[in-house]
Order: sequence, then structure tokens, then C-alpha cells
Amino acid sequence: MKATLWDKRSKKYDDEIISHDAIYVKTIDATKSLLGDWDIVLDIGCASGEMSLEIAPNVKRIHGIDLSVKMIELANNKTRKRRVDNIDFDQFDAFDQSLASNSFSAIIAFNILHLLDDVPNALARLHDLLAPNGKLISQTPCLSERGWKFRAFVNLAQKLGVAPSILSFTIAELASLVSSGNFEILENEIWDERNAVQWIVARKL
Repeated sequence: MKATLWDKRSKKYDDEIISHDAIYVKTIDATKSLLGDWDIVLDIGCASGEMSLEIAPNVKRIHGIDLSVKMIELANNKTRKRRVDNIDFDQFDAFDQSLASNSFSAIIAFNILHLLDDVPNALARLHDLLAPNGKLISQTPCLSERGWKFRAFVNLAQKLGVAPSILSFTIAELASLVSSGNFEILENEIWDERNAVQWIVARKL
């Protein structure tokens, strides 16, 4: 159901993200500061590829993955138009067997952890994919920090089938999940207080 929902929303999502709002710019700038031209990066839940394409000039290679075929089509079209040659986009998830253990120096996970069915299992897989001392760079809405009216609105949207299943974390719960996945948290900061978006950078132990 998730892939179908994002297929339907792909064009609208892409139209919104290319506006590059202040939080987007802050996220890209911070991510670039953590990466270098030696890094091989995995972008999980890459959507239409906009953020991967922004980061690509600063790294050796980047691989974006997403379950939505429509999102991947948009990402590949933009890659061709912008003539970016160090990026690949594929329609699959992080558990795909073509992804090898210890093969990425960094993984970016923007607005995706709260959409996963099993976060501890997913974090274990990301840990496996990272090379020793590799970085997990994440940005995640923590809906339990939002007011009850917003949470009620999200619940209604889910029941109507116009929103995906969303996990509601507190900031402390999210940090605990990452730490429990055998990561050392290096940065843990409220990125967008109004929308309770948390920025966490962690190193593989």
C-alpha cells in the first residue's frame, strides 16, 4: 500500500520539494559538511531524488533507493537532465540482496524512519551495510512531540487511506532506538521545532 500511495503522490511531492525551503537547505548544507569526495553514500527512501542529486557533487558515489516506481522514474529523469554521472537510483528497499555488507561509508535517511514497519530491524540492516565507523545521517519527524489535534488529524488521514502508516516517536525514543542499534550518537538536535523534526547523526560501532 505504501508504494502505491507514494506513486500517486510522487508528482506533488516533487513539486513541493524542489522549492528548497529553509529546512531543506539546512539539511543539505549540514549533510555536505559531513561528507567528502571519498564517500560512497546510500540514500534510503530517496523519493524523487532531489536531495541525492544535491549531495552527489560532494561525494564519490551515491545510490538512492525507494519502493515507489514513480519516484524512481522522476529521480532517473532528473539525473539524465542534469547530467549527473555518479548516482544510481533503484526501486527496492535496504534489504535487497544486491546491497553488500560494509559497502557504504554513509547512509542518509531523511523523513523515512517513522514510515518503516520495524525500525530496530531496519537499523540493524543499515548498521550491516555501513563500513566500520560509517555514519548514519537522519532527519525524522517525532510526532509524539506534536499536539493532540495534529496527531488526531494524522490518524484520520491514515484511516481514510490518504496518509501512510506513521510511527509516533518522542525525541528520546528515537535517540534510544538509534543508540540501541549499536550506534554512537554524534549529533542530536531539534532541526525544526514547529514540526518536531529531529536531526541525528550517528557512527557505527
